Amino acid sequence: MALAGVVVTAFTLRLAVSGVSPVLGRITDELHLTPGEAGVLAMMPSLGFALTGILTTLAMRRVGLEALLIVSCALAAVGTLARALSPDDLTFVVLTFVTMCGLGMGNVVLPPVIKKYFPHRIAALSAVYSMLLGFSTATAPLFAIPLADAAGWRVSVGSWGVFSVVALLPWLVLWIAARRGTRSPAEQTPDLTVLPDAVVAPAATARVKPWHSKIGWGVVLMFTGTSANTFSMFLWLPRFLQDTGFSEHTAGLMLSYYAIMAVPVSFAVPFLVRRFGSTVVLGLSTVVLYALGYLAILLWPHAQLGDFPLVWAWITVFALAQASFPLSITLINARTRTTAGAGSLSGFGQGLGYLAGSLGPLAFGLLFGATGSWWPSFGYLWAMLAVLSAGIVLTGRHRFMEDDAAR
Repeated sequence: MALAGVVVTAFTLRLAVSGVSPVLGRITDELHLTPGEAGVLAMMPSLGFALTGILTTLAMRRVGLEALLIVSCALAAVGTLARALSPDDLTFVVLTFVTMCGLGMGNVVLPPVIKKYFPHRIAALSAVYSMLLGFSTATAPLFAIPLADAAGWRVSVGSWGVFSVVALLPWLVLWIAARRGTRSPAEQTPDLTVLPDAVVAPAATARVKPWHSKIGWGVVLMFTGTSANTFSMFLWLPRFLQDTGFSEHTAGLMLSYYAIMAVPVSFAVPFLVRRFGSTVVLGLSTVVLYALGYLAILLWPHAQLGDFPLVWAWITVFALAQASFPLSITLINARTRTTAGAGSLSGFGQGLGYLAGSLGPLAFGLLFGATGSWWPSFGYLWAMLAVLSAGIVLTGRHRFMEDDAAR
C-alpha cells in the first residue's frame, strides 16, 4: 500500500505545474490575466513549495507522515479542480497557490516516507520517485492541448486533480490502519538506518537542526540552483526558441523533450549515489552540462549537421543536467540517519531552496525585458550554477547530517 502511495503521489507532483503553460494563452484570453499576474503565476510553484517546505517541517513533529500526505493530496485535488472553475483572474492565481502548497507538502514528506517504509530500498524507491516526477512533468504538456481542443481549457487544467484524489486513497488506508493499532513491518523496524553500512551514533537519536550543519545549507544551495535553472527553462525555453525562429509547435515539442530527458537520469542518479558515496564529481558534471548546453544554444541555435538540427543536441546536453534535481532529492536520505533527520532536512532544504529559486523565472524574464537580449538572462542562470556548485561541494562527502550538526 505504501508503494502504491509513493508511486501515484510522485506522479501527481508535477502534473498541475506543467499542465497550465501550454494553455496559458487561452486562460489569459478568457480570464484577462495581466502580464504581472502571468509573472506571479510563474512563481507560484516555487513559492508554494517554499512555504509548505517550512511549515510541513514543523507539522511533522506533531502529525504523522501519512496524515500529512492525506492533507497534501486533498489540498492539491481541491485546488486543481477549483481553479478550473475560476470565474476571474485573481481567483485563478489564488487557487493555483493553494494547489502548489498541496503539491509542496508532498515534495517534503515523500523522502522521509520512503525512508520509513523502505529503509533498505532507498536507492530504488528514490529512483522511482525522481523518475515519475520527470515523467509527470513531460506528460501534462503533451495532453494539455488535445484535452483543451476537445473539451476546453477548464477540463484540461482540472483533469489533473483526479490523480491527486487517487493518490489520497493509499495514505488514507494506512492512516486508518495506524489509528486502529495495526502496524506495518516497516513501522515496527527501528527507524535509524539510511544505508546498510550506516552505524547509528548517539547523536542520531537527538533532534537535529539542519541549519547547524554544512549538509543542511548545502542542500539549500542545491535546491536554489537547481530550481532556478529548471523552472526558468520550463517557463522561458519555448519563448526563447520562438524568438530565434522556431514555430510554436516545435518549441512546445522541444519543451516536452527537455522534460522527458529527466526520466532516465532520475532513474540512474540514486544508484550512482549508493555506488560511489561521494557525489562531488557527479554533481559538478551536471554544472558543466548546464553551462555548455546554454552556451551552445545561444551561439548556434540554427546550426545543422547535414539535415540534423543541432538544437536537439544542445537541449539534450542541458536536459541531462537535470540530474542535479534527483541528486538533491536523493541526498536528503543518503546524508541522514533517521526519518526525523530526513524530514527536517527535506523541509529546510526544499523550503529555503525553493524560496530563493523562485526568483529564477522572474529574474530571467526581467533581464530579457530590460535588455532585449537573452545573454543577461542566461548569465543569471550561470550565476545560479555557482550557487549549485557550492551546494554540491558542501554535500559531496559521504557523511551524515546528524554527526555534522553534533560537532
